[in-house]
Amino acid sequence: LALGADLEMAAQGVLSDAPEGGNFVAPTLFAGVNASHALARDEIFGPVQVIIPFEDEAEAVAIANGTEYGLVASVWTENGARQMRLAKAIRAGQVFLNNYGAGGGVELPFGGVGKSGHGREKGFEALYGFTTLKTVAAFHG
Repeated sequence: LALGADLEMAAQGVLSDAPEGGNFVAPTLFAGVNASHALARDEIFGPVQVIIPFEDEAEAVAIANGTEYGLVASVWTENGARQMRLAKAIRAGQVFLNNYGAGGGVELPFGGVGKSGHGREKGFEALYGFTTLKTVAAFHG
């Protein structure tokens, strides 16, 4: 992954009280990331985050949906109507509102859309992958 000269490393580091020894990959925050950059469009398996400014909801949704992946998203706003609009518009398997993390217990389905997964784990939705729906209509006349 070529980062390019246009990126600005906004922050990087490991907590000062991290255990001695061991190997750590320092979490890194990048600014100046264009929505078409690989850091914004690809799944980066590491502690990497990007800052992409936007002007309005439509642009935010276009950025969020401008990738082939859609595992998890998070929306941060005090406006409840905006939370619901964005949660509906963003293509992701899970959308967190004003929080982020492992979603719920075993009863809440988990899985992505696009190249982030097929089907769901956990909950009743996960069982549907092991079943086949059949309709039987009988005439009793």
